[in-house]
Amino acid sequence: MHKDQGTTDAFEEVCSVKDLTVKRYRMRKTREIKGLQTLSTESLLVPLSGKVEIQVAEAKSPIKLSEKDTCYLPRWTEFSVKSKGPADLIWAQAPAKKSYPAYVRRYSELKVIASGVVPYSRRVITTVGEGDPANRFIAGFVEGDDGNWTSFPPHKHDGKPEVYIYFGMGRRFGVQVVGSEEENAYVVRDGDAVAFERGYHPNVATPGVGMSFLWIISADPKARNLSVEFHPDYKDMPIGKTHLSIR
Repeated sequence: MHKDQGTTDAFEEVCSVKDLTVKRYRMRKTREIKGLQTLSTESLLVPLSGKVEIQVAEAKSPIKLSEKDTCYLPRWTEFSVKSKGPADLIWAQAPAKKSYPAYVRRYSELKVIASGVVPYSRRVITTVGEGDPANRFIAGFVEGDDGNWTSFPPHKHDGKPEVYIYFGMGRRFGVQVVGSEEENAYVVRDGDAVAFERGYHPNVATPGVGMSFLWIISADPKARNLSVEFHPDYKDMPIGKTHLSIR
């Protein structure tokens, strides 16, 4: 688990597991971050708040991103980030062998799936899906209802590392559970992150707040899908609409 350090105007690493690294940059006084490079990794850039412009080297026009938009950049890309005001930028990186063209997924244009039932109802928005060009990435948002569980019934996808980055919770909190035989529970608040490489990972919000988070998966290119396994003790529970493929 990564507890938010509140770092401003510098990169703060929020996730570092095999095949997935994620950093956050809170632009407060900073208006431009220069000299960034994806190197041998593919990248996702997501402003969790505010607006930014991504200027790719040699491109004529910048890529303009509003809150929760997602920009994909291929390996060996040089770029800079500008903002006219405060912005919280997430930068995820994963190993890549192929180079795909840069693209943007606009949050406001994406399909929203009303998933689950009370007391585990939430909205799921997939930003980079199985059909989108990428080596390893699958990503999106979950926005849970007040006091509800999400990622429920419990599911797992061992070998596909994932991170949850929580937002929109204010000063309230939730609880993230991770594990199979041995289970761990983490109190999480706005800005915290939990990464897991295996095991079930349901979470629950306290009354008066929903569990909202950006999720990013780095999957082996041969298994880049949303196939999951539900916990056997909860297989008989209704799931409603879902973005997942159940094994």
